[in-house]
Amino acid sequence: MRKIILILIFGIFIGSCSVTKNIGKKVSGNSNKLLSGNFIESVKNQNLTDSSFFIQKAEIEVITDIGKEKYIGNVKFEYPDKYLISLKSRSGIEGARIFISKDTILVNDRINKKMYFGTAVYLKKNYGLTQSCLPLIFGDIVLDKNYEDDAEKCTEGKFNINCIVNGVKLNYDIDCQKRKVVLVNQMNNFVQQDIRIKYNNFFNIGDILIPKIVEIEDSQYNTNIKVRILKVEFPWKGTVKFIPGKGYELIELL
Repeated sequence: MRKIILILIFGIFIGSCSVTKNIGKKVSGNSNKLLSGNFIESVKNQNLTDSSFFIQKAEIEVITDIGKEKYIGNVKFEYPDKYLISLKSRSGIEGARIFISKDTILVNDRINKKMYFGTAVYLKKNYGLTQSCLPLIFGDIVLDKNYEDDAEKCTEGKFNINCIVNGVKLNYDIDCQKRKVVLVNQMNNFVQQDIRIKYNNFFNIGDILIPKIVEIEDSQYNTNIKVRILKVEFPWKGTVKFIPGKGYELIELL
């Protein structure tokens, strides 16, 4: 179960394109939204989770102490806060379907015929992340609503931000030219690095830039996850619906 939640949190949320499209050639240009607002506003204007989207296919590689595993995933995101994720084996057999919203987590474990249920508090208690921080996995910037852009200073092309969002301390490195987050560290107990997320191979998609490759390092559990996005629909006009497994054993996430 922990592996499923790790992949949910770190592995599948990223990507976008104009209409349905395979992600391909790298683009070196900058976003068309860089001129709007001040520095931080121009970074926020490129947040993917400002709209609904459907990641139709992503390759996920998970490396732990016991070996390496590969998965195929897809995710539907309905603005503002609903996610539906499907995880499949390389042969195409679905192993899990996961729903997460502002206050709910539901997981169909199709292999073992179990359905897990709980609240978003489970993420903070067990993994140190709140639901509001999930957009980090897309390369989005998440800030406290009272954050003020009062220090627009770049050093060697990077702008650093330290902030606390719903009790989670985040350290951002932002590329000053791209106006995109290239690295974020989530600090454990505000001191020790717990999770590091790196973003690479940025692409122009419509008016924004997105990373094609996301690499996550979880030092606490010695886990590394690499995600490569292959096909996405954006904007997406659908709705997210979770259908509980019929006759599944119910297990509460505590």
